[in-house]
Amino acid sequence: MVELNDLARTFDLPTCGLHEVPLAWRSLQYTCEFQMTQSKRTIFVSIASYCDELLWWTVRSAWKTAAHPERLVFGIVEQAPQRSADADLNGPWSRQVRYVHVVPKDSRGACWARSVVFALYAGEDYLLQIDSHTMFEKNWDCRLVGNLEDISAKHENDKVILSTRPFGFELDERGEARTKVYTKQSLVLRPKPGVIFKDDHPILPFEAFASGKEEPVLGFQIAAGFIFTRGSFVEEVPYDPQLYFHGEEQNLAVRAFTRGWDIWHPNGPPLFHQYKDHAKRSYAVHWSVEHDRERSVRWEQFERMSKARMRQLLFDRFLLGVYGLGIVRTLSAFSLLSGINYPAKELAPPQGNIGNDRRIRTTCA
Repeated sequence: MVELNDLARTFDLPTCGLHEVPLAWRSLQYTCEFQMTQSKRTIFVSIASYCDELLWWTVRSAWKTAAHPERLVFGIVEQAPQRSADADLNGPWSRQVRYVHVVPKDSRGACWARSVVFALYAGEDYLLQIDSHTMFEKNWDCRLVGNLEDISAKHENDKVILSTRPFGFELDERGEARTKVYTKQSLVLRPKPGVIFKDDHPILPFEAFASGKEEPVLGFQIAAGFIFTRGSFVEEVPYDPQLYFHGEEQNLAVRAFTRGWDIWHPNGPPLFHQYKDHAKRSYAVHWSVEHDRERSVRWEQFERMSKARMRQLLFDRFLLGVYGLGIVRTLSAFSLLSGINYPAKELAPPQGNIGNDRRIRTTCA
């Protein structure tokens, strides 16, 4: 394995003092610890990794900082030329890892890999979906459970999803993590200003904006790099393996909403994401030429198929079974909340002016 994995075995990951923990998280922490102790609630941690040297660094971070690491189950699909080293697979979490290895030429993209991870789910109470380059704060499990249960109780809906773009972190030359927190406000996700629909597909670029509030904010878009919700989400809103990459988050958000799920953007989620700057360093991606040339189906074809699938779902409204729209809420209701009118291909400000106009950059400089 690479040097960073070796560092992870001895590096004491920072779990406090990274930034000021919001009061809302602190007030929930102790109650949640009691609840988890009494009920032994479990968390399925979904990770689809593509040639990522931080995969087991991420697992170690989650394990070391959790209040109850024994309640975690890691579902991992590693897309890489070689299987992970035994030292990583046989760590203290070895009995709590469900692992699938796929060589890059056999991978069909990010959404396909996440659908395989979902197949590893076995009835755990909660789902946490992250990317394989994530760092956690202390007691993240209790804090997320407490926030989810608090919102569910307050709004009388068990179908709550916590999701937003986490703040970023970077590793310096010594392998030490440095976080980047741009605001104490909750981040909301909205279509990029000035964007319009294309005629052939409904995929829109989204950005993170400061909400003006230091509390959870109702939203209408999901960030795939951080989803925390009930485990039943896996079975009710499964990943569509025919999607490739772009459109993944819109697909989940609309399908979840029409099945009665509410999306909330939490304040100060207790984890950080490594936003990769491809201008500074080369990172492996599914569409890399050296991997793509070995496939019988090239990435451009996967992308075309994915756009067609999204068009069927949101423009043509085909009946796609479990991968289609739900029947609890309508697409018109989604439009009233979000301002995104898919059938008419029109965009308007979201209901209640969710978020202000201050864009928050979550990618690396």
